[in-house]
Amino acid sequence: TNSLYTDKEVFLRELISNASDALEKLRHLKSTGADIIEAEKDLQIQITLDEVESSITIQDTGIGMTQDELVQNLGTIARSGSKNFMAELQNSVSSDGL
Repeated sequence: TNSLYTDKEVFLRELISNASDALEKLRHLKSTGADIIEAEKDLQIQITLDEVESSITIQDTGIGMTQDELVQNLGTIARSGSKNFMAELQNSVSSDGL
């Protein structure tokens, strides 16, 4: 195959990292007082194994990616969506003079 994720451990680590980024994004937005649907929901990552279906499901309660973020980040190993999000936030704060 021509997949970036031929190593199963790398693939799993990236999925968990993406879930963590989604939680970090939500945590930050909550701290700014942004209007968040279901803001009281706990931040969590749930990993479920299904031996019958031979599958692993990774679910998080964070914020998903926009269409542009999907295009930019999916299939890119070790690219931190949270790191980019925080950098953009820093740039907007600097340009606003805050």
